[in-house]
Amino acid sequence: MIKTLVLYSSYTNQISYFDDWVDAFKEHSSYESECINVYDARIDLSQIHHLIENTDLIVLHHSMNGDTLEYLKPFISPLKNRKGKLVSFVGNEINLPTIGMVPKIKILQELQTDVIATQLLQEAGEWLYSDCKDSKIISIPHALNPKAFYPIKNFGSRGIDIGTRSARYGVYLGDNDRNAIIHFFHENAKKFELSVDLGLDNSSQKRFTRPEWASFLNSCKATLSSEAGSFYLEKDDRLVNQIQKYLKKSSERFVLPNETIARKIYRQILPSFVRKKIAHALKNHIVEVGNLDEDSNFEEIYKKFFSKEQKCPAYSKAISSRHFDAIGTRTLHIMYPGRYNDILKAGEHYFALKNDHSNVEELIETLKNSELVNKTTGSTFDYVMSHHTHKHRLDTLLNVLG
Repeated sequence: MIKTLVLYSSYTNQISYFDDWVDAFKEHSSYESECINVYDARIDLSQIHHLIENTDLIVLHHSMNGDTLEYLKPFISPLKNRKGKLVSFVGNEINLPTIGMVPKIKILQELQTDVIATQLLQEAGEWLYSDCKDSKIISIPHALNPKAFYPIKNFGSRGIDIGTRSARYGVYLGDNDRNAIIHFFHENAKKFELSVDLGLDNSSQKRFTRPEWASFLNSCKATLSSEAGSFYLEKDDRLVNQIQKYLKKSSERFVLPNETIARKIYRQILPSFVRKKIAHALKNHIVEVGNLDEDSNFEEIYKKFFSKEQKCPAYSKAISSRHFDAIGTRTLHIMYPGRYNDILKAGEHYFALKNDHSNVEELIETLKNSELVNKTTGSTFDYVMSHHTHKHRLDTLLNVLG
């Protein structure tokens, strides 16, 4: 067994894969894992520093760099002085206005990370982290946690035809697939006589905890998904910085910068009802930098910034945890065609909806055919259980570590 220290930050309970990966390390028989939540204010930093410097394997969870590097900063010095190997997963491998790829790549270089576990395809990961000369790049995408996501209800007892919960994709990604597929069914549900729950109504809960998400999927015959990421992935964050500058100049609202004391107080200390009162009092003249684009028109931004840009030299979209969650509950995926890390195949593992939605009538007929849906979801579940659980992913990591 490898003595392993997993550092993670449980700053939210509404991203199910955070819990899945922690559970995976705890349960795998080849890793003697101690998993520490650095978000816990009661932790002893000196003890963690000692563990880092004397553990065979240190693993940085996706949450240590996905949305911010603040949770990682207290451990940079001991990580540099480690005796064991350092593996870093990377969360949100996209160019975000709140945190781009530049600071993530820089910290991976600074730490001389032994293994960078990318969610992207191998060739995309090798391109993105090519400046990390001390690191071995390995594609380790998300996977199925069958203990959290499994079928409870059969197809006939599921009351929702199509359901999903999904964060809106910002215009700075140059990709509108996620938004487009959701809005298509939101606008046409009545026309096709579909029962939908897409999280767009004010009465709908926007995000779920892991048990709530599993329960919701078990209430849906089908769900909507898209490949994660963008075809315009950049190492230098050039485009997202240009767009952010443009939106700031165009906005009439006060922009609350990221990673400042003001934002931390606003987001982490003030209760949500207080934030709503502040926003109402200011007549919505305050906006966080990550939401600066919420009133922007995708087509306008795409034409201005992306239409003449070269796409990433590697295929830079990826499969996400949401795909495996639905597969676990045997909920049919409705998705635009894509590579999905070459794991899921159109027509075999999901219903491939054409980008112009011209085969939607075929989809409607499919949803009425319980035998066909059960055959698709059942065979997909068996395939993923055989090749794509978290245990399989950590087995891959073991092989890389030697």
